[in-house]
Formats: sequence, C-alpha cells, structure tokens
Amino acid sequence: MKSFFIFLCPIVALLLLQSCGKDDNNDDLQIDPFTYGAKFDWREDSIKTQQEGSWTKIGNGNIFSWLARENTLQSTSFAAYGLRTNIKANFVYTIQKDSVFALKLTADSIYFLDGDGRQRTDLKGKVTYSPDTSLVVINTAVSPAITIKYRLEK
Repeated sequence: MKSFFIFLCPIVALLLLQSCGKDDNNDDLQIDPFTYGAKFDWREDSIKTQQEGSWTKIGNGNIFSWLARENTLQSTSFAAYGLRTNIKANFVYTIQKDSVFALKLTADSIYFLDGDGRQRTDLKGKVTYSPDTSLVVINTAVSPAITIKYRLEK
C-alpha cells in the first residue's frame, strides 16, 4: 500500500502542474499586414521615357503584385515588386524581409507612401477599369521620367 501512494503522489503532482496555464494579460489583436486574401499581379507591358515619347513594348515584363484583404482591387493597401529594373524606383518597406510596401488607392489614383506614411510626390499611378483594366505608374525622380503601363494578369 505504501508503494502505491509513492507511485500515486508524483502522478497527482504532474496532473496538477499540467493544469496550470499562463495568464496572458495582453488581449490586443495582432494583425500581420502581409496576410492577404487576394493577390493581383500586374505585368509590365509597355514603357516610355519622357511624357511625349512613344510606348515601347516590354517583352517578359516584371510583376508588380497588389495584396488585398478581399477579392477586389479597392481593398488594396500593400504591394510587392520584386524586380524594379524598369521603373527604377525604391520603396520604403513595411515588412522588410518580405519586400512589402504600403500604397494608397483612391478612386483611380495610386499613391505610394514614404517612411513617415505620407504620399510620395515622385511616384504615382493611375488605374483604368475600362475597356481593359490597366495601370500606369510614373516615376519623376529619374531623368528622363519613366512611365510604365501594366496589364492585369488573370
């Protein structure tokens, strides 16, 4: 009988310790901005330098991805642009390791944000929904200015 209690005491102690839980006082909801519900890929289609220049077709253009919470372009607030050789622009990354940056879409205009969350004046874009959905981004920080037209990949 004595050996039974010696055997039972550690089991009871183990069960009591297992039932102890950590009390987490931090009830704030943490949201990872890179979590997205939809991804819209825009492929570089044409490029022109200067405002009066003519459009030159880009052969296998780079991808500019919009990350959205829902399956609509209107909910877009973050983007990723892996190869930026044609646009010749740098972005302030919201999530550095994933190369994700913030943008703001209002009606048909796109604004890129700087490190302080303000709209950049050197880089802006415009979306056209009809007849075909397209995007045009202008980089005025380089000379001559670069304009790239993108087509939405389906």
